[in-house]
Amino acid sequence: MKHVRSRIKEELFALGVVLVVLVAFPAGIFGYQAWRTASAGVKIVEIVARAPEQGGFSPDRLSLRVGETVRLRISSPDVVHGLTIPGLGVNVNDIYPGKVVEVDVTPDKPGRYAFACTRWCSVDHWRMRGVIEVTGGSPPVIATTEPPLFQQLGIDLDAMPHEAHATPNATPSSGVGAALNVALPQDLTDPATRRTLAPAGAFDNLRADPANAALSDADVWNLVAWAWMKDVSPTALARAATLYARDCAACHGPDGKGKGPAGLNLPGLQKMDPAMPSGPADFTDPAHMLAASDVLLQGKLLRGGMGTGMPEFGSLYTDEEQWAMIAYLRTFLFAK
Repeated sequence: MKHVRSRIKEELFALGVVLVVLVAFPAGIFGYQAWRTASAGVKIVEIVARAPEQGGFSPDRLSLRVGETVRLRISSPDVVHGLTIPGLGVNVNDIYPGKVVEVDVTPDKPGRYAFACTRWCSVDHWRMRGVIEVTGGSPPVIATTEPPLFQQLGIDLDAMPHEAHATPNATPSSGVGAALNVALPQDLTDPATRRTLAPAGAFDNLRADPANAALSDADVWNLVAWAWMKDVSPTALARAATLYARDCAACHGPDGKGKGPAGLNLPGLQKMDPAMPSGPADFTDPAHMLAASDVLLQGKLLRGGMGTGMPEFGSLYTDEEQWAMIAYLRTFLFAK
């Protein structure tokens, strides 16, 4: 009997040793992993992306330090979201419910960086915005910031849109315009000046020039298309097409007609003026689009449409992306 009890004690002891090893070994591994992460100086920041009606991003304001590596752990409890932080080079296309996406970020200069959702998650999708404040490092160089061009030129973005009294009967072609070998006036060859002009006004000026008397109205419109599209690179248009599909098509429609599913019930500016149109702008409407200068369109991008549901994109697009987007909008009326 003593021999049996002794064997039982030995077996229990051996089992205990095994259990200690099984429990301690993984714990040691995980403890080492936690220490390694901490020693690498990686700070973990949890961001939960919810539909705007449920609060949007939480948190929607972050404070980081220059040179500090931060691991963003982004999750969603409801629908598919996305995340873009243009100023920090972060683009996450899909954040699936129940999954966690990790992105390491190391800001290299102080500043304010906007972030936004990139997937159409609800009708209030555009409310999903946030700001990252990066401090430390060398103080940023404070440059004298000029007001945007639409303010310098005194353009009222909320005024009733003008209509062009003359519009083309067919789609103007930039290629056909270039083949006419007509010298364009200086205000149309200088991009900075051309941005302040409306295509309809350029048509009027070209049509009134005696040197163009032999040209048909269609050819003059082709010259206008050439003036607006000749300096636009394929790379810029491709970038703008990607941004348009991501940010604009849901409301304005992939064809630019203003019939996107998310924009059908937008209020427009009717609360400010009953004569204002409701819903998103129709980029294929020549009467309004050809009467708008590039500067006016940039102003809409920078500020957003007051009362229309359109957000601002000044904090999400670079200057190059803004002008590329405006050029892309012209392709709904001008053939390259």
